[in-house]
Amino acid sequence: MKSNILIILFFLIALAICQEDDSGDDTTVLDVSSATESQTTTTALETETTASATVESATSATVSEKEPQPTSTESEMPAVNRTVNPAVCQSLQQLYKSLNGNAWIVRTGWDSTDMSTCCSWLLIYEPLALNANPPSPTTSDLAYNNLVGQLPNSFDQLPDLQNIDLSNNNISGSLPATIANLASLKSINLDVNSISGDLPSGLSKLVNLTNIHLKNNSLAGTIPDSWATMKSLENLYLSNNSLTGPFPTVITQISSLRSLYLDNNALNGFLPTDLGRASGLIQLNLKGNHLLGNIPASVGNMTNLQSLVMSHQMLNGSIPEELYSLLKLEVLDLSSNRLTGTLSTKLGQIVNVKRLNLGHNLITGPIPSQIDQLTKLEHLSLNFNALNGQFPSSMAPPALGYCYMTPNQFQSCPDQSIINNPQSLAFQCSVDCIVKDSRKKSNSAAGNSSNSLTIIVIAMVTAFKFLM
Repeated sequence: MKSNILIILFFLIALAICQEDDSGDDTTVLDVSSATESQTTTTALETETTASATVESATSATVSEKEPQPTSTESEMPAVNRTVNPAVCQSLQQLYKSLNGNAWIVRTGWDSTDMSTCCSWLLIYEPLALNANPPSPTTSDLAYNNLVGQLPNSFDQLPDLQNIDLSNNNISGSLPATIANLASLKSINLDVNSISGDLPSGLSKLVNLTNIHLKNNSLAGTIPDSWATMKSLENLYLSNNSLTGPFPTVITQISSLRSLYLDNNALNGFLPTDLGRASGLIQLNLKGNHLLGNIPASVGNMTNLQSLVMSHQMLNGSIPEELYSLLKLEVLDLSSNRLTGTLSTKLGQIVNVKRLNLGHNLITGPIPSQIDQLTKLEHLSLNFNALNGQFPSSMAPPALGYCYMTPNQFQSCPDQSIINNPQSLAFQCSVDCIVKDSRKKSNSAAGNSSNSLTIIVIAMVTAFKFLM
């Protein structure tokens, strides 16, 4: 009996202990759920002091992981002043007034009376990372915006301006001298306007200037000798102006120059013999001037050239052998000159050429068979020369889409099977072989003469018999 009572007693004690453990686990679960709920909702339930402390600790730990606190250095940085030097804004507004701002297509902010907020005007930009205090505009992009009139001489108030694009407008007059005070200027684009006068010699002071775009204007004179000191200038576009005088040799002294476009001006005289000193050039376009004389052999030193255009001039003499060492050439256009001599067998060395135009010259001799090595050709023009001999039997380059070969004086064509092959150069260039045609005509004439003579003899014999 006593033993049964003891067993029951021990059982009850064990049951009580188990219930106490379960109660402790429930409390822990509640605490954790409270902590989670406190982190994910703005109205957390009030819990015991220990639970609140846990939530607070967890929250601060999470914030510190996701959002690092600023360092002492960052905390001490002064707030950036958003206002601009009034002189800068006044200079920009003078540009607006001088170029008929009321007629601009986009002009928001430009008629403002607040001369401290011009960085917010449309088409004016400042760096994304502002470290200037006060900030200052670095880019003015007003292309295609119906600007009409003359540029004001107030650019000296824009010391941080790096890029100016006023292209495709109707700006007239000369370039103001104060442009030479834009010490930070890297690029200026005034293409397609009506700007006249000479190129400012003061641009040579702009040591950061890399791009000058002044094509399609009415600029006169020549490139100033002072520009020889422009060691950062890479791209110079002066096409379609009224530049005169001999070829500007200052070009050969600007070692940084990569692209030079002087096409469609009125330059005259001979090309300098040391033209090859401009060995950094990648693109050279002199089309449509009045240059004459030989192409200098030093052009072979311009080994970086990818495009060489000297068409529509009065150049004469033969194509220098050194030119065929320009292995990077993709465009070679010497058309519409007075070039003589023959095509060199070295023609096959310029294997990267895609456009080869030597038409409208006085070149003689056969087309070298090495032309079949120019597998990248897309445009081939050798028409209006005096080329002769047999036309090559080679197949046309796969990408060839344009070919002009006539008139010339080829005496013979390849076999008929090649001429009729759509993949052949002869077929794609519609070559005309003069002598073959003339032989056919001669044979036909001879045949006709023979037939006529036979008829005459028969007639005479018949008449003789009749008289007898």
